[in-house]
Amino acid sequence: MRELNYLAADLRAGKINRFDFLRGAAGLGITVAVAASALDPFNAMQVMAAVNPNITPAHPKMKAKRLIGFSQSELDNGWRSAETNSMAAFAKTVRGRYDYVPTLANGDTNKQVSDVGDLVAQHCDLIVISPREEMPLRAANAKALAAGIPVILIDRDTGEKPGTDFVTAIESNFIVEGQRVANYLVAQSSGPINYVELRGSTGATPAIQRGQGFHGVVDKLSRFKQLDSEDGDFVLTTAKKIMTSWITKFGSKIDMIYSHNDAMTMGAIQAMKEAGFTKKVYIGSMDGQKNVISLVAKGVVTICVQCNPNFGPVTFGVIDEYFAGKAIPGHIINHDNVYTKSTASALLSTGF
Repeated sequence: MRELNYLAADLRAGKINRFDFLRGAAGLGITVAVAASALDPFNAMQVMAAVNPNITPAHPKMKAKRLIGFSQSELDNGWRSAETNSMAAFAKTVRGRYDYVPTLANGDTNKQVSDVGDLVAQHCDLIVISPREEMPLRAANAKALAAGIPVILIDRDTGEKPGTDFVTAIESNFIVEGQRVANYLVAQSSGPINYVELRGSTGATPAIQRGQGFHGVVDKLSRFKQLDSEDGDFVLTTAKKIMTSWITKFGSKIDMIYSHNDAMTMGAIQAMKEAGFTKKVYIGSMDGQKNVISLVAKGVVTICVQCNPNFGPVTFGVIDEYFAGKAIPGHIINHDNVYTKSTASALLSTGF
């Protein structure tokens, strides 16, 4: 405890900042709660809030460069590649003030939690996480927080409290995406509609909320009947296998396909082509791949709602504001386009 008391004295005297205090305590194997009690045993909760890097804007010491870590969940589709490339490309433009170290979990949630631990061990000044799943990545957030490292979540969040468990979540509004697809398909169709749903990865925020948005619309309409719904894991090959099975099982009963992302949409289209399935069906998709936008323009896909993968500029803009001590909103929404037959050609350049 003597070493912790020294740290507390330095913090009170202004010789170190809260990041140094928390990291020093963590280095001694001391939890945040114990460290807060050492500062003020009667107001430990308030002290924990005061030294929480996610609650108050940072005022750390000036540094020639700060180290930014990025934990990517996987690279199994074009959207993930576009997001990763955007982060890496913009990191190069700000390398005068930031060093950048990325990690890749390869679709393994346990590895992503471990990756965040590695970034903590490298003493990153801030960690950006794209969480593969909500619940398991909460442990990763907590690990960074215990070390006094702020966390920014992008494209997905962990369902926790912004400003406390993480600084902010920068993402699209997944519920609205699902609603937009549903409302357009409702408007474009008539009569009874039998549909199948290709869901995203179970437990992932986009899959949960895109489902909520879509079903919040169509489930109120008796003319829409779901034939089946399966987890396609946001992957083309998985979706192709599922769609092939559905064609065998349901055949021409299928009137509509609701797909949680463009990769799975392309898998479904490939399955229909190879199976000789020629019936014209309504297709609702999300992400904004250029090949799918082109299919919208041709009338093959009915609607595609963009999920903007270009997180580099906005994320590093928020990082700049954070280290400048500015208050950061708990959620920041990316702008997304909507591609229909009348708009797809003109907006093709906005895809990836």
